[in-house]
Amino acid sequence: GRAAQNMVLAAWELGIGSCPATVYEQALARRLLGYPDDHHCEYLLSFGYPAEPAILTRPKRAGGRLTLAEVVHDGRW
Repeated sequence: GRAAQNMVLAAWELGIGSCPATVYEQALARRLLGYPDDHHCEYLLSFGYPAEPAILTRPKRAGGRLTLAEVVHDGRW
């Protein structure tokens, strides 16, 4: 999971899109991808360039995360 996450984040920094997918049907995946019987495929990652770079969204700020104060409420409304 962490390796896949890092690949997705690294690709994003290069302007490459990604799409993770969980593999539910091992026999079908094995037949299509040709991996050995002693291996198991949990999920797949697809990578590619978007048709138009303008469709990519960019984070609002470095890290792309809201501050803790923006997502946590303390006290009464």
